[in-house]
Amino acid sequence: MERTEIEEKLKVVFSDLFDESIENINAATSPDTLEKWDSLAHIKLINALEECFEIVVPPEDQAEILTFELAADVGGDLRKQS
Repeated sequence: MERTEIEEKLKVVFSDLFDESIENINAATSPDTLEKWDSLAHIKLINALEECFEIVVPPEDQAEILTFELAADVGGDLRKQS
């Protein structure tokens, strides 16, 4: 899966999860830019990433996913491993 495909799928996940317009989601999207990104939403994001990309995000990586760009990195890196 190409990076652009990963990002497009991820934008849909972020849009649905955070009730945000896809146009407002970019590499810098983070808990600082999305009011609804709290600790519970972060857990939901990890679950959504695992479902969407059919991956398992290791616990040591879960806390590091603090921007859209990092989520795309994890989605792409782990997808390559499967």
